[in-house]
Amino acid sequence: MQTNNKRKTMTTQLIEARKKKLIRRFRSFTGVAHRLEQVRIKNEVIYINDSKAENVNATYFALESIRKPIIWITGGDDSETDYWELMKLVREKVEAIIMIGNNNERIYHLFAPVISKMYEVNSMKEAVKLSNKISESGMTVLLSPACKPDLQYADYEERGNQFKQAVLKNI
Repeated sequence: MQTNNKRKTMTTQLIEARKKKLIRRFRSFTGVAHRLEQVRIKNEVIYINDSKAENVNATYFALESIRKPIIWITGGDDSETDYWELMKLVREKVEAIIMIGNNNERIYHLFAPVISKMYEVNSMKEAVKLSNKISESGMTVLLSPACKPDLQYADYEERGNQFKQAVLKNI
């Protein structure tokens, strides 16, 4: 009997040690760059970089996961993108859409009937300045393009880094 109790105690101790180690790792985990990456909170507005969301499914997940009103920054090479799947979430959660670049007609025509605040800007810096101007306490500013970058950015990393720089420097 004592041997069984000792084994249980040793097993329990090993399990507890593993749990503590896992908890420490999870607490120190800061997330993945460019994927729902919280960049800053200012005046109770959260700025999130989700530049890696280069398809509708990834943006759907981002919009679905946020519980606060959203200012959505989108735009890019959307020639193949069907945004219709986002309609329900946009209606429910998005307060304003900021479109970056020149090819935003499809986004505008789809969402203009349900979103009154739609803006087109030429750069990430402009998008962040505008989002800062129109946001209110308790909102989330989300960069989640749902498409690949246009010629303005080499890739999602450059686009996301420009967002982070603009958020950290300009607001």
